[in-house]
Amino acid sequence: MSSQGTIVQLTENFRLNPDLGEFVSTIYSKAFRPQKVQARRIAVAFSSVSRVESPQPTDEYIQILNAVHDFLLGLSNVMLKRPQRLLSPPLITNRTVNSHSNDFHSAMDVVPRPLSLALIQLHTVSRKHRENVGYELHVKAEAAVASALIATIQEYLPGEDIFVATPHRIQRQAVKAALSAGHFDTSISLSKIFDNMFIDGGKGKNTLKSTVTVDTVERLQGSEAAFVICLFSLPQSHIADLHFLLERRRLNVAISRAKSMCILISSAEVLRPSVGALTDEETAKGYTFLRAFADRAWSSNITVDIDAL
Repeated sequence: MSSQGTIVQLTENFRLNPDLGEFVSTIYSKAFRPQKVQARRIAVAFSSVSRVESPQPTDEYIQILNAVHDFLLGLSNVMLKRPQRLLSPPLITNRTVNSHSNDFHSAMDVVPRPLSLALIQLHTVSRKHRENVGYELHVKAEAAVASALIATIQEYLPGEDIFVATPHRIQRQAVKAALSAGHFDTSISLSKIFDNMFIDGGKGKNTLKSTVTVDTVERLQGSEAAFVICLFSLPQSHIADLHFLLERRRLNVAISRAKSMCILISSAEVLRPSVGALTDEETAKGYTFLRAFADRAWSSNITVDIDAL
């Protein structure tokens, strides 16, 4: 913000939860003072998530869906302070206390443990491509996980808006293709999901008053949604793209679109790159920002057999 030629950073934020606001503050000179808290209904809704039984237990899409269900149930257990064994806890915990929360929310409305940062570490495997999984095959697996997250959030929290932020157009197209394929039909049919979905501005019937927007990070700037799914993973075969992926501004724009929760899908190739990949100063800054997210997120691993997709 500019006032008489002076740049002023606004420190009060009415959109971000405390832990998300604290993370975003890592690249600013002054910390944000979040003015909201995470709604308990998110934790309660995800506590009802259950595994899906399939007549074909080897169906890879059902396995992906169940892995996503386990992940979201684990997040709910963390938020409600229940035992869970799936998720790895963050290395850095947010100790920010919102002193204003009691002015606007009753104790029953507030989740016991706010959780806005979540991480899925995606691992793709293939017997046909033992040496290197190709980029397009990896993106297909990444899109499958993203569409399973969308279907589950739509089922259990149908009124919540969702963004899927992609660095590349190929990822955007892969997610759209995965949604159109209808692999994750649950109790809410895919046709119903699409009836209540906006993709790149296309309006549906809007019965549930929710939107799903799948687009590149740049086109999402200035917008916001309750849930943001960020696709920042790479296979070993495409590690040369790390410089583009680890552009700090792009990461910041993607992650900070979230009002309630940001779910980052990444991979070991991005989260633990070689030292040589970080010789560029800007790439190193982006990696530091990404690691700051990973260190504050509750995380789990999902392995996808791309031969079965």
